[in-house]
Amino acid sequence: MLVPSIYDAQPMPQFELEQVGPDGFSGLVRARTPEEAIRHAATLAEKCTVTLVPEADVQGWQGVQVDGAPSGRVRPHQRMRFRRD
Repeated sequence: MLVPSIYDAQPMPQFELEQVGPDGFSGLVRARTPEEAIRHAATLAEKCTVTLVPEADVQGWQGVQVDGAPSGRVRPHQRMRFRRD
């Protein structure tokens, strides 16, 4: 029987948020999807709809809309991004 190793698991993705939600949260959040990261960081209720603007800009930022109103931006966080920005 094969026992899964902690080294076989994929790391949880990390997302960088900027001015998201009613409190204007900015920072890094670990979550499976950008929408989940936004819900967790902004402490949004399940009934709130979170949508991402489909196109990303040059640095990978995507606009965030909460219940149809613009509310900050999000991008996948990469440790080595500072070398390219």
